[in-house]
Order: sequence, then C-alpha cells, then structure tokens
Amino acid sequence: MNVNKYKQMMVDFLEEKMSADEFQTQYLKKFIEWDDRMDETLFEILNGVFESADCYWHECLPGQETSFEISEQQLRNEVDEALIKLYKLLDKLWVLLN
Repeated sequence: MNVNKYKQMMVDFLEEKMSADEFQTQYLKKFIEWDDRMDETLFEILNGVFESADCYWHECLPGQETSFEISEQQLRNEVDEALIKLYKLLDKLWVLLN
C-alpha cells in the first residue's frame, strides 16, 4: 500500500497546485484504479475524500451546499480534515512499527 500517492494529491490540492476540478477528476479516477489493500480506518478516510470529490460541483457556492453538492471551499475543508486524520493514523502506525 502506498499511502503517499493519496496524501500527495490531497496536499497538492490544498496548496493550490491543482484546481478543484483537476483534483476531482484525478482523485476519482485514481481511487477507482488503485488496487491497494488497506485497513478499515484508512479506507474510511480515503473513501470519505472520494465521496467529497464526487459531490463537488464547480457551480455550487459556499453556503449553498446540499447533501449531494458541495462547493470548492467545502471540498477543501473536507480534504483538510481527511488529511489531518490521515497524518494521525500514519503517526500511530509509525509508533506501532518502531
């Protein structure tokens, strides 16, 4: 399992190295293509990002989000929250392995 490919894509998006549209397209495509084995917690984090990317709609404005459409701002918030969870999980795993 190579978590770094997921993590790097999220970091690039948050650092505005890719647009929300690019992130959505690339993350959805790669998440479906990647055949990684992962534990349940990691899957929940990465699948949450997948669901957020799937709900992103470029015409949705902040404050107009629904359960099926989110704005770029909300997507960034959700990716940021997922990245924090991912770093915490990776820290735990690192401690367990060392």
